[in-house]
Amino acid sequence: MDPSKKASEIWQWLPVFKVVAETQHLPTAARQLHVSASAISRTIRLVEEALGQELFVRSSRRLILNAAGERLLAATRRSANSLEQGLREVFDQSFSGPFRVSSLGVLTDGFVLPSLLELQAEHPGLVPHMTTRLASEANQSLVSGLLEIAFYYDATTLPGIRCESLGELTNSIYCGRGHALFGKRRVETQELLEHPFSVAAIGDKGTPMDSWPVDLPRKVGFQILMLSTNLQVSLSGSFVTVLPDAVAAPHAEADELWRLAPDLIPNTQVYAAFREDDKNQAVTQTLVSKVRERIQRAPARRRRKA
Repeated sequence: MDPSKKASEIWQWLPVFKVVAETQHLPTAARQLHVSASAISRTIRLVEEALGQELFVRSSRRLILNAAGERLLAATRRSANSLEQGLREVFDQSFSGPFRVSSLGVLTDGFVLPSLLELQAEHPGLVPHMTTRLASEANQSLVSGLLEIAFYYDATTLPGIRCESLGELTNSIYCGRGHALFGKRRVETQELLEHPFSVAAIGDKGTPMDSWPVDLPRKVGFQILMLSTNLQVSLSGSFVTVLPDAVAAPHAEADELWRLAPDLIPNTQVYAAFREDDKNQAVTQTLVSKVRERIQRAPARRRRKA
């Protein structure tokens, strides 16, 4: 089968397929397209006959995408997004409409959100849609055309996805006022491990998202989902936490947090991922540049000499 020939054959029917695939309900698709359900059903049959395989599992009430249908929907979304951006360039229009961004924890509040607000001010027609997804989830959403860009901590080599390093964030161990270790200048690792930690969720790699060494057991006294929540836990003085220095710095300067001595936590690499087809899209590259600049300016700690 010649994919190029098949693409030309089904091209005119793809808008109908996309609506049916996204609604998975013929009457709803018919209302959106202002045509009869029977006409839509015939169009879907034409697509399936042209490809030589079914795209839906049919029930009495709904059409449910099968694996082949999911792949075709993802490809159709990518094509629609690329066409939309191309038309903006043809008409020399600034970027407008939805711009879907995924980010995690402290990346969101400290780096992505302020950068996105700047970008929106430069493009008033831009409507950012922010969400939170782990790297594996974000990558699938990028492939499916459900996201334009994702920021996370785990690099990917997924075909069709471009992953760029934005730099790194340093991390340290902190406690808040009221904690037994607050103000202590020399804390050995063994003494530190006698105190319970507030611990972040496990990431895609099966390791803690706060970068704690996997070969060093610690007491867990509190479990949180997002790293940003650990700032409030740390400020309470109830538990020891691992925090990015960029987040903790203003509170440490205000004497609300105390950085503990052991340099146990490795730096966290930060990445931006987007579709390879969008690597020259101005709005995507502008956001990447803004986030990268903020990360490079972020407060960091110097490692103590051994």
